[in-house]
Amino acid sequence: MNAPFEKQFTVVTPERVQLQLQTAGIGTRAIAHFLDNVLLGICNFLLLLLLVFGSEWIGSSLDSWANDYALAFLIIFFVVLNVGYYVGLEHYNGGQTLGKKWLGIRVVQENGQSATFISVLIRNFFRLIDFLPTLYFLGTMVMIFSKRDKRIGDMAAGTIVVVELQRDRLKRRRIVDKALEQWRPYVPDTPLSETARQQVGHEDWRLLSAYMERLPSLTDNKAAELGAPIARHLKAKLEAVESLRPMDDRAFLIWLYVQLRDEWEV
Repeated sequence: MNAPFEKQFTVVTPERVQLQLQTAGIGTRAIAHFLDNVLLGICNFLLLLLLVFGSEWIGSSLDSWANDYALAFLIIFFVVLNVGYYVGLEHYNGGQTLGKKWLGIRVVQENGQSATFISVLIRNFFRLIDFLPTLYFLGTMVMIFSKRDKRIGDMAAGTIVVVELQRDRLKRRRIVDKALEQWRPYVPDTPLSETARQQVGHEDWRLLSAYMERLPSLTDNKAAELGAPIARHLKAKLEAVESLRPMDDRAFLIWLYVQLRDEWEV
């Protein structure tokens, strides 16, 4: 569903953290929007029933001025529901309507940070223009020619819709955690100092995490063979940490991975 129409790119946050993001393509966004419309359609239908049957009860029970106020309230609620659904959820639910959440996508700022209320408001205001002349034709055409799958609302608001890669990371992390359980008795609880952390770069982390993701499927001999050069490389980087030198290579890599993953798995 996602590839090949979705694109990967790197952004650097104001905190100078590199994020690998993948845009949500037209197909994924269309399905999410369809699900949102189904939910809103159900709510609108129930509201319409309330409006019809409620107006009959109100008309027979209240004075004419109260009847007008009650109907006006229901109409205002109808408008607030349909507009506020997107604005409210995208702002207060981490960039996700219910449809986006089910599809694993979310709205973020261009720099990877959470979408601001103003940005969410602007992108949804421009939804009316994206819809022209019908069925989001204009918005779809703009997305096709956009490098980051942006509709007009995203361009105006400085937002992008990205695939939530965290699900895949959590799945891999659970698999790795299960494999780490058998090594827990051999891994020290010694914390890694801040100075030592600064010695580990992005490429070092990629090397370490790639090894750890393969570890559950490796035999003991293969794990030792592949882990030895990686451990030598990382121990050399952390040579100031004397307690690391006698540590078994695999135990060292597991220990270092556990110490660093919360920092690097953004």
